[in-house]
Amino acid sequence: MDNEEKKILEVLTALSRKGPIEAVGKGSNAVGKTLQHALGIKHSTTSRNSLYGYTITATTSRTSSSGRTNLFACVPHWEESNFKSSKDLVESFGRVDLSKGYAKSLFCTINSFGPNGFGLMLKADREFKSLEESYVKDDIQQPVVSWDVKKLKRKLIDLGNMVIVSALPVDLSGGKAFHYRYVDILSDPDIEVFLELIQDGVITVDHCISKKVGSNVAREQGPLFKIRADSRDSLYRQVQRVDLMDV
Repeated sequence: MDNEEKKILEVLTALSRKGPIEAVGKGSNAVGKTLQHALGIKHSTTSRNSLYGYTITATTSRTSSSGRTNLFACVPHWEESNFKSSKDLVESFGRVDLSKGYAKSLFCTINSFGPNGFGLMLKADREFKSLEESYVKDDIQQPVVSWDVKKLKRKLIDLGNMVIVSALPVDLSGGKAFHYRYVDILSDPDIEVFLELIQDGVITVDHCISKKVGSNVAREQGPLFKIRADSRDSLYRQVQRVDLMDV
């Protein structure tokens, strides 16, 4: 264990021993915002939040859970794809949702096991190092978009050394709180394993595309690559898992 890892464990152990921390904000991002606030980390939307040089994030999914956690966002290689933009995707595969003001929206999870409710699925080839998304109808696959695997590899490298803190949600005096209990220290992700985990359905992609009524612009919040919490350590060559209450 290097000095940075020792410092991280010292800080997180002290935080865990405080017990439940009152939540900052609401929604799915509250667990991360609360951790950042407790550690004095200034939230950033343009760069990764870090602690002693390690990217740090939080989740309420236990390491034994099948719940998914974010890895990164990466747009397709539009120049090499049949569909050239998020707007093309939402107009072709999205659905009308006037109750939310959407002329079209495409919010869904895609995996390699089979087409989802929108007919979309992933196909990863570890041998040829390729990743595609296809539209499937009547057992016929139509290529939709592809990703530049070199760019995906850079995204993995940019993840660098990562600290994922798992919190237990707690009801505290009628409000929500988090007890930051477990930590995974991960390093050295592997692109070949990344593609293999997509093949196995462990890593999935979320589309989050919408086009407002009266607008000619599509809003894209992804595509988001996510991994099952119980398989995070499979992506990394080095893994250290700690129960902070046992330190």
